[in-house]
Amino acid sequence: MQQQASPAEGAVPPMERSHWVAFAGILLLLSALFNLLNGFVAIFNHGYYSTVYSQGNRLLILNYTAWGWIWVAVGIVMILAGLGVLVGSRAARLTGICLAGLCLVGQMIFLPVYPFWSLFTMFVSVLVIYGLLAEPRHVHDARV
Repeated sequence: MQQQASPAEGAVPPMERSHWVAFAGILLLLSALFNLLNGFVAIFNHGYYSTVYSQGNRLLILNYTAWGWIWVAVGIVMILAGLGVLVGSRAARLTGICLAGLCLVGQMIFLPVYPFWSLFTMFVSVLVIYGLLAEPRHVHDARV
């Protein structure tokens, strides 16, 4: 029985190395859209997030407009990182892990106001982190 010569690791397209990475890249783009949505709602509809007592229209130490612009910026960077993950960039994977962690922490702020939306977004962030950290079984010693 002949063994087939396996192609060099560089010859295998990045998307075929791990399906988890492709899945995480798509979820990173979805999470970016969620963050853009949260950001634009905070910017253009101040009353939407004021259903809970927030000490004078402030969310933590920022007002809703500043909080919205932060999430819009995070969403734009997440879109770029998601596209980079789909292309196969290692730096984009590391950036995606950091941004998904930031999204996890940020959604904890919205947990008392919108628990189901926050939990869903946090779950997507956990899947992104797992997908970007998971080692493919057929590619040994593949690191992030």
